[in-house]
Amino acid sequence: MTAKPFKIICVCLAAAFFTVAATAGAFAGDAENIEIVTVDINRIMQQHPAFKKAQQTLQSEAQQMRQQMKEKGRQQQQAVQQQLQQRSRELQQNAMDEVRADIQKIAEEKGYEYVMDKNALISGGKEVTGEVLEEIEKQ
Repeated sequence: MTAKPFKIICVCLAAAFFTVAATAGAFAGDAENIEIVTVDINRIMQQHPAFKKAQQTLQSEAQQMRQQMKEKGRQQQQAVQQQLQQRSRELQQNAMDEVRADIQKIAEEKGYEYVMDKNALISGGKEVTGEVLEEIEKQ
């Protein structure tokens, strides 16, 4: 599954969101009380059951579609390829939604106000990837 562009977009969107959120909190006078924690979103995605399941599903569906493509003409092959790409995006988005929900739930349970991807934060923040992965494994 080629998720690299999708991951980059997610990291950039998350960084922008949390930068705005942190700035808003700082302007509200909460700067001393803000705790920012970081996670390695790529590591979490690789180990999260939703992404593993999405990869397995996509591989299975891709195998079936490849078989269909052998039996069809060039235009139909392109249509099947587009279907596969669309399905890949759907599976990635669904898995990312599950990851995001799990991280949000864990953050609320642990009392973390802001969770950022470690690659989006230049300095500071407590690294909690291990804690998040432990909690996901318990589920």
